[in-house]
Amino acid sequence: MIRVDGLGFAYAKGRPIFQGLDLAIPTDRRVALLGTTGSGKTTLVNLLAGIETPTQGQIERQVQLSFPAGFQRGFRQTATVRQNATFAARIYGADADEVVDFLATVCAMEADLDRPLRELSVQTRIAFSYLLTYTLPFDCYLFDNVIGPPQADVRDLCARLFDARTREAGAIIATRQPRIAEQFCDCGVVLMGDGAVFFDSISDALAAFDGSTPGTPAQAAAPAPAEGALAS
Repeated sequence: MIRVDGLGFAYAKGRPIFQGLDLAIPTDRRVALLGTTGSGKTTLVNLLAGIETPTQGQIERQVQLSFPAGFQRGFRQTATVRQNATFAARIYGADADEVVDFLATVCAMEADLDRPLRELSVQTRIAFSYLLTYTLPFDCYLFDNVIGPPQADVRDLCARLFDARTREAGAIIATRQPRIAEQFCDCGVVLMGDGAVFFDSISDALAAFDGSTPGTPAQAAAPAPAEGALAS
C-alpha cells in the first residue's frame, strides 16, 4: 500500500499541482492513474518514486517501489551497460549476476553488455532503460503512460515481461488513454480537480474519468469509491 497524506507540490514559480491530496493506492493490483493533460499524473509518479519532493504532506511507501520505467537520469553514460546494471542491482538489493544474466539472455543484450552507454544508439539506450526496470524484482512497478519503448520488438518483449512481473507484483500506470488502462489495469485512480478517487474496477474508473474529462458527455453516476479511497 502507498498512502498519500496531505500532499502538496508546486514547481518553482508555478501554480500548485497538488494541495492537500489524500489517497491510498494498492500495490498488489494493476492500477491506472487516470488524468487529463496537465492534471499532474507524471508529477505524482515522480513524487511516488522520490524523484520529486513534496512541499507539504507525506508519502508512506509500505513496499519496494520501482523508479519510473524508462527513467535514465541515474545512468552514467561513460559506464558500460554491465556497470550500470550492476550499480542498479546493488542499490535495490538484487543479485547483480542475475540482473546481468537476465539482460544478456532474456533481453538479448549480450553483445552490448561491455559497451559504454554513450556508444549505443538512442534506441538501444531507451530499450535498456525500460528493460533494466524489469530485471529488478520490485513489489510494485511504476510507469508513465507506456510500459515499453516504441520499437516493436522491444515493446512486445516489455509486454511479456510486464505480464510476468505483475503475476506476483503490482503496477501503477499513469495515462490519459483509456485503451492503455483497459489493456493493462484492473482498477484505477482518477485525478479530479483538486482530489483523487480510487475505483475498485477499471470499468468504473474509466466511466468516472470519461465523465470528468472536459468536452466529453457525463456518464451515469459513478459508483461510490472503494473503502479507503479518499478525495481531498
